[in-house]
Amino acid sequence: MPIAKKPNINVKIREISNAGATHALPVREIEFAATGESEAGIEFYSWDFNYDTENKIFKADVALDKTGVQMQKFKAGKYNVAVKVVDNDGLENIELVKLKVNGTVERANKESKE
Repeated sequence: MPIAKKPNINVKIREISNAGATHALPVREIEFAATGESEAGIEFYSWDFNYDTENKIFKADVALDKTGVQMQKFKAGKYNVAVKVVDNDGLENIELVKLKVNGTVERANKESKE
């Protein structure tokens, strides 16, 4: 019997609220698109838009996302966004996106949680 592997996950972000604006907006809308890969197939994604990095506590804001695409509004500040992918064998993986919103949107860095 082969050993099951955690699903792979990749997250892309795209700003959708400031397109064509000539000045910074107070609230920015960001689209997150996660893609998971697993031999067992992907069951669902869960999203935590305020992930507690200190205690590593995942509290899902969106629990059973079948598409892997979410839109969220952010005010200026720094955010830790975590997405969890769960495959059909019940194995999971989390990716953390450190997001900085300040006039423009930056992906501060990317961390994968194993």
